[in-house]
Amino acid sequence: MTTFAQLGYWRVGGPMERFETVEAAQQLMQLVRGGEHPGGVFVLGNGSNLLVSDSGLAGTTIRLAGEFKAAEVLEARGDEVHLRVGAGLLNAVLLNRYLGKLAGLGPLVGVPGSMGGAVAMNAGTALGEIGDVLLRVEGCDQHGHPAVIERADLRVRYREGGLPAGFVATAAVLRLSRAGAEDEHARAQHHLTRRKATQPLDLPSCGSVFRNPPAAEGCPPMAAGQLIESVGLKGWRHGGAQISEKHANFIVNLGNASATDVMMCIWKAYASVRDERGIELTPEVHVVGHWGKNLWPLPRVSE
Repeated sequence: MTTFAQLGYWRVGGPMERFETVEAAQQLMQLVRGGEHPGGVFVLGNGSNLLVSDSGLAGTTIRLAGEFKAAEVLEARGDEVHLRVGAGLLNAVLLNRYLGKLAGLGPLVGVPGSMGGAVAMNAGTALGEIGDVLLRVEGCDQHGHPAVIERADLRVRYREGGLPAGFVATAAVLRLSRAGAEDEHARAQHHLTRRKATQPLDLPSCGSVFRNPPAAEGCPPMAAGQLIESVGLKGWRHGGAQISEKHANFIVNLGNASATDVMMCIWKAYASVRDERGIELTPEVHVVGHWGKNLWPLPRVSE
């Protein structure tokens, strides 16, 4: 049986009851309808921003492949290019093909995962957000019927793509430009250099755990990592998981962590910043599976 620890970036998480690779839209829609697979369907991206409990996932977990990994130019007028990107295509592969040729992909630089996940969480960096260049999202609704959602109909926010509950993205259409591509490439390289110098990229992690909070009135803005560091938690450990000594908004697997170890680090950071600084951090990471009542239910975490 496949475990999430084999697939996820944190290298933690229990078994998946059923795991399937889906390569075509018709197959996906049949699975979402759920007639053949009781227990529900969970669509897994690249496992880069997800914490699964040690008890694993019930139902059917699917990963998009085949036609969902394609990218094609739909339209090109002057400098403007409309690029259709399959939800299963890895951000790194997309960037390798088009960064430096088409401007607008900067929000994905250094962001692990796939296009589907990027759209769902409105992925972004200092170079922007994917919602800035999104035209529409293709997919299927919770009943397994084909659906297309225009950007104007999505409530896109900071780290929220605004997709309806149960909607499964199969592709995104992006508005990119030939103009400015070389300049964006140069800024991307600078961003990657800084990322390498400031983030613990040599250990399993999911990247940033918490969103950066909005600045309080009359106070200078502080990033989530700065807040966690300010309450003395750099290097704090629970079992095999650690709040990184290099960047406090990263929780790393030192080699033998469990999902519960990671969750306890998340809880410790949240509770300490709340109690000592009066700020409630919002997780950027998505958490699924069964968690005991001894663990505080963070936003988006169901017991």
